Amino acid sequence: MITVLVENLEFKTIIGILDFERKKKQKIIVSVKFQAGEFIDYADVCKYIKKSFKKQKFMKVEDALEFFEAKFKKKYKSLTYLHIKIMKKEIIKSACVGASLENYFN
Repeated sequence: MITVLVENLEFKTIIGILDFERKKKQKIIVSVKFQAGEFIDYADVCKYIKKSFKKQKFMKVEDALEFFEAKFKKKYKSLTYLHIKIMKKEIIKSACVGASLENYFN
């Protein structure tokens, strides 16, 4: 099966639970891997991710991961695999930090 990739989508957004994270946008990097029996448009995925971050202003990276898992499964009915990773690029000077979610669907 072919895996569709969006790697290192980088943009600034409001995300986090700390006071300063709610006031100032920070740079994040999002990577997504899909396996599905249908066409997945890379450009649409990128636009949707950026638009959703702007609208939702997630409190936690984990909230964003669960949001996208539900939305992508609904949007792509034949989705069999999803891996999404969200990294905060500037929150710690010496590291990129974040979380990922991986799921196989029946």
